[in-house]
Amino acid sequence: MYERKPVKTKNAISRKIEDETLVLNLQTKQYHILNETAGMIWELADGNHTIEDIALRVCEEFEASVDIVKEDVVHTLEGLHRLGVINLE
Repeated sequence: MYERKPVKTKNAISRKIEDETLVLNLQTKQYHILNETAGMIWELADGNHTIEDIALRVCEEFEASVDIVKEDVVHTLEGLHRLGVINLE
């Protein structure tokens, strides 16, 4: 599970606005606002970073426990996948 490399779909575009990231699903025309942490996860979902890599980067940035962060990263990525803006490869 943690070795998967999430990647943004071609249906999604985004823009960072202050501490939030605005994501638009071009297919559904729905906007989604991500907080700072989810925005960081979004940026790292480039097909090059594993879920483990993303969790470790979030831990470094926010000084949090890796076990809790792993669960939160997976939960966030699954949510973005349900919204059609992330593929979990």
